[in-house]
Amino acid sequence: MSRMVKVTDIKQVSQDVLLSCGVPQEDALTIADTIVYAHRMGKHTHGINRLPIYVRKIQEGLMTKETVLEITRDTPVIMTADAHHGFGQVAAAKGMKHCIKKAKAYGIGVVGIKDSNNFGTAGYFGELAACEGMIGIVMGNSAPAIAATGGTAPILGTNPICFAFPNLEGKAPIILDMALSTAARGKIRLAAKNGETIPLGWAMDEKGNPTQDPNEALKGSLIPIGDYKGFGLSLAVDILAGLLTGAAFGGSVKPLNHPDDFSRFGHFLLALNITFFMTPEEYQKKIDILVENVRKSGNIGEVILPGERSFQQAKKSHTMVALHEKQVKEINDLAGEANLSCRL
Repeated sequence: MSRMVKVTDIKQVSQDVLLSCGVPQEDALTIADTIVYAHRMGKHTHGINRLPIYVRKIQEGLMTKETVLEITRDTPVIMTADAHHGFGQVAAAKGMKHCIKKAKAYGIGVVGIKDSNNFGTAGYFGELAACEGMIGIVMGNSAPAIAATGGTAPILGTNPICFAFPNLEGKAPIILDMALSTAARGKIRLAAKNGETIPLGWAMDEKGNPTQDPNEALKGSLIPIGDYKGFGLSLAVDILAGLLTGAAFGGSVKPLNHPDDFSRFGHFLLALNITFFMTPEEYQKKIDILVENVRKSGNIGEVILPGERSFQQAKKSHTMVALHEKQVKEINDLAGEANLSCRL
């Protein structure tokens, strides 16, 4: 059962809980923004439900309060950095801002980040580039969830990937933001928490059998998109975001909610300056033609471009979003434990 919750309350509770844990104000604002973004886009699994995990990890020394992005190597185009087990959202936001700055000067900016945590919704960081009139590419590796083709044990993460292409203000940017499993692991965790079943085709149990039980799915493996193609893409992201950056890789990344170890996620971020290829006016003219041609390939209203559904959802969810009652209670209890007056 769900209830409607104010977006402003989600932002305030998120900020206040993080601040009570010693997270700096600017970092708390960034994290709260990504949480609100996730809910407004309809990606509730990447939202406020992760707040208790952050609090526990900080309290147990498995996540740093302040995310200091230490630059380990810097060139005009490429930068590498160490997040020192800070918040993935803060590390990725800072990283993409470095990408944008480099791309403004040299046409492209690339940042690799090691020893971070899950950054939430990849589209948020891709959209940072799109809002600057640039193309954004975002990748992140994650804990084992997908088995290799022919295998049964999970070895690679759902490894989100995002491509973000700018559009005129008021029009939906083209944003492909997806996990490389048929369903994001967060959806399965949420189903388990809410006592719900999952559709067949999302996951397998430990023995490799299809399952609708989210708890069995979490013990087993998720099914990659497009079978071996999804496995191959996940492998590529693991190389770029994990192996290349110096983060954990090859099955050694730990889940965000691991009980006693650092996660060591890696991020790969890229911004591409369109003006090094063509004028903004020429780009927009061609994007308009592309969108129009794609729309005309089917019946009116039936062809949806990547990111369009989320764009429309965000408009509808400008002030209120639906949250499960169990989730609301959990967050309100968390705020109460911190002696905060704010509630959802």
